[in-house]
Amino acid sequence: MIQAVLDGSASAAEVEHFKLHMDDCLPCIEGYKLEKSIKDALLVKMEKKCCPQSTVVDIRAKVGLGLVLLGFIIAEVKLYHLLFSC
Repeated sequence: MIQAVLDGSASAAEVEHFKLHMDDCLPCIEGYKLEKSIKDALLVKMEKKCCPQSTVVDIRAKVGLGLVLLGFIIAEVKLYHLLFSC
């Protein structure tokens, strides 16, 4: 939940729940402070650069190939179970 609150992906209801919970939970308070400090430090230290489009295309192609291969593996496992299960 801490990560979702910090990165802005938490809903308004989740943020409200988190704020109410933090009032009573010292580990959550400390965890939030630590995560926020790390995130703030990284934002200051990191230089933002755009990823070259060729790299994006290459990554998408490799992920697509990986999904195709995973599909074949799943099909083979199912076929194996059909053929050899008692």
